[in-house]
Amino acid sequence: MVEINRVWINVDTDTNKIILFGRPRVSIRVDEYIWSLIEEHIVKPHKLMRSEKHRYLLKISFHRFDPVRHRYYPLSPYNGPLREGVKPDSANGWYPREDFADAEERATWFSPDKIWTNCGNKVLDVNIDAANVSASITTREYADLLFDGIGSALVFNFKRLKREEFDALKSEIDWSVVESFPFPAPFEDQQYIGDEGKIHVYSWDGRQETTLVGPYSVRELYLEHFGE
Repeated sequence: MVEINRVWINVDTDTNKIILFGRPRVSIRVDEYIWSLIEEHIVKPHKLMRSEKHRYLLKISFHRFDPVRHRYYPLSPYNGPLREGVKPDSANGWYPREDFADAEERATWFSPDKIWTNCGNKVLDVNIDAANVSASITTREYADLLFDGIGSALVFNFKRLKREEFDALKSEIDWSVVESFPFPAPFEDQQYIGDEGKIHVYSWDGRQETTLVGPYSVRELYLEHFGE
């Protein structure tokens, strides 16, 4: 059993600016559809992620690509090859963006990581940085990125998997299903972690707590801004 956890950071940690309104307004049903396709055609046939001792979490995190902040990425077929003259570093595994062959033209990057364990759960991180991540990203654009994000995470963790297998399966996405979900999706259909909580940022000097942002209800703030 795989549970999907959508993650969106509601406050910019550098500026304390609320960025809740920049998140994709796409139904979580899109995530479920894309995962089910990959699970049925790749994960199950390869007998992956089948431990009976653990529950699996698919942690999906989108970010708008920022060339100033997002400077390092791991070697992955989804990030392209290293440019000529750059030697692979097995000890580190992460490279400055400019070390990749097409870094200047690329505005979509992936940060796959090793599956890790949290409270008995096996967590597969799907981290996607793309220039078109915003509140207006369409369900089709979102699904396209998500498919590659999941592919990059699985290829990174299971050496028997190759990108070519995912690329072949990608042609079987039923876009009529993807685009059948409402867009923009209602707040209740988005289901990001923390949607029923509050935005509250504060500092602590050892004696006193100083509020920097909020507290605001995520739901109320979102609905006040978008009206749905």
